[in-house]
Amino acid sequence: MGKTLVPDIPVRARVGCTEVERRSPQLVRVDLEAWWDVRSAGAADDISEAVDYVALRDEVERVAAARPYALIEAIAEGVATALLERFPLHRVLVRVRKPSALAQFGIPWAGVEIVRERGG
Repeated sequence: MGKTLVPDIPVRARVGCTEVERRSPQLVRVDLEAWWDVRSAGAADDISEAVDYVALRDEVERVAAARPYALIEAIAEGVATALLERFPLHRVLVRVRKPSALAQFGIPWAGVEIVRERGG
């Protein structure tokens, strides 16, 4: 078992508890850890045997832009579900950070982190 790491993915999402906040896309940042069996990719040295991190990034962007969200928790759940359905992953960690959430207090971001497993 190994994992692919894709940190600090910048995406635009319409997210917020109020309709006003959801009107315009805002920046959120997503960190991924995707566990999968890396042995065949490592042995073959062939991208067709690997989980392509560009495709992971693209899926994060697609989910974040798919619809308005009230909560970053919903973005995290959507990303985790999509990644487990589309890729041969055993487990994913998805962290969604919202830089604007507490900016007025000088706090760099607020976020949520979830771990989801295939079949669980």
